[in-house]
Amino acid sequence: MKNGAMDRKSFLKSLGKAGVCACAAAGGLRTALALAPGQTKPGDKTSERAVKRMEFADHWVKRLFNVMDQTLDAESRRKLMTTNGRTCFREWIQETKQEIKPIVFEQWAEKVAKDVKKEGIRVEGNVIYFQYDSSAETGQESAEGICLCPMVESKPAGISPTYCLCSVGYVKEMHELRFGRKAEVELLDSVLMGGKRCRFKITIV
Repeated sequence: MKNGAMDRKSFLKSLGKAGVCACAAAGGLRTALALAPGQTKPGDKTSERAVKRMEFADHWVKRLFNVMDQTLDAESRRKLMTTNGRTCFREWIQETKQEIKPIVFEQWAEKVAKDVKKEGIRVEGNVIYFQYDSSAETGQESAEGICLCPMVESKPAGISPTYCLCSVGYVKEMHELRFGRKAEVELLDSVLMGGKRCRFKITIV
């Protein structure tokens, strides 16, 4: 860990077999097409169409969240997006046939504190601090300023911070299932809001 940062792969391993959104594969294709156009043949209509569709999707997502911000109150937006994030995590569990067996938080926290290999996880009492800093597809460390959500990894300019509430719900569901207790999650910073990493504060109740 650097400056309290956490390696995403190590963190997820410490929680158990959990943590990668089911849409990660789509994100890998999106990245390949968007970042390596030189690898496609000139006049390749299929690849050109795929890139155009991704550009349209970026615009559509930005517009949708602008409309949400204009028509829904803050609590409704939060409820909608956090519920979507929780559902995303549960669908990943079902699709990958994962089995999450709750563990005792205090025992986990004590083990983390003693395990130097898990120094990237910072636990203070009943509070966990971490940040996503590796690719959902590969588990390898990613550069700062990279959004790890496949839907908006291109960081459409001007997208609403409301979008990031989805991650709040995802992280909440992950921890509540793992520890069998309620968790309060606060988004401290995110790439879409101009941060270098997406950082969370998780309070285990």
